[in-house]
Amino acid sequence: MSDLNKKDNDNEFENAELERQEQLARERVGDDKVDQRLEQLANLTMDETMQLKEKAEAVNAEIAETLTLAIDSTEMQAVVQHYLAYTTFALSTLQKKSVLISKDKFNAMANSIANDNDQKVAFDQFGEGLAEHFSKAMQYYAEQNLK
Repeated sequence: MSDLNKKDNDNEFENAELERQEQLARERVGDDKVDQRLEQLANLTMDETMQLKEKAEAVNAEIAETLTLAIDSTEMQAVVQHYLAYTTFALSTLQKKSVLISKDKFNAMANSIANDNDQKVAFDQFGEGLAEHFSKAMQYYAEQNLK
């Protein structure tokens, strides 16, 4: 297969995956919220988009290495703090206003990571059980640090 055909096939896969993710989001939170998020994404500058991508990749790389860390360890809690900082940055960037993530919201995010099949798969791709492990670390962090 030529590189051009391979690239076209990769784009087809990416588009199909994006469509699947969008449909799941629409089922979970409704059309209005998804449409709002898509509009926010469309309004980002290239620099903002690249910053989000780079920060996401850095945090994901950190998370991938946490399966062997104790949930209450300084190292694990630092990664959770980085994840919270990234999430806050991403939401603030998308919404063009300062966003504060509450203890309840962070715990809801943690529960989603452990219990939502798509999120569980996304985390567990780095190691079986990572979704549940990271979720517990997030809950510990929320209990210790958020109001």
